Amino acid sequence: MIMLFVDNIAYIMADGNYTKICYIGGMTTVLSFGISKVETLVSASYADGEVSPFVRLGRSVIINQWFLYDINVLKQHLVLSDCMKNTITLKLPKPLLKKYKDLVSKSTIKKNELC
Repeated sequence: MIMLFVDNIAYIMADGNYTKICYIGGMTTVLSFGISKVETLVSASYADGEVSPFVRLGRSVIINQWFLYDINVLKQHLVLSDCMKNTITLKLPKPLLKKYKDLVSKSTIKKNELC
């Protein structure tokens, strides 16, 4: 049995029929089932009405938005950080990063309009 500390998960990445869980502190674990099953389990760990910070980017990556630090479309980098000592840089496709960056920008603009 493996215990997952959901609040500390930085990202989840598909690896064939396996799924790699990476924590912000650098620890990783591999599960013997697909990313869709892991996505369901992670979503189920949040109470009804509580918004999950996890967002799926494409077919193979789920990130924890609590750790989102930077999106650089040109360099194809998405940086996750706890703003202390731990930083993880993921190399992802430009179209995926551009779409996600636009989505984040739109949600930020909407929040600013409400204030």
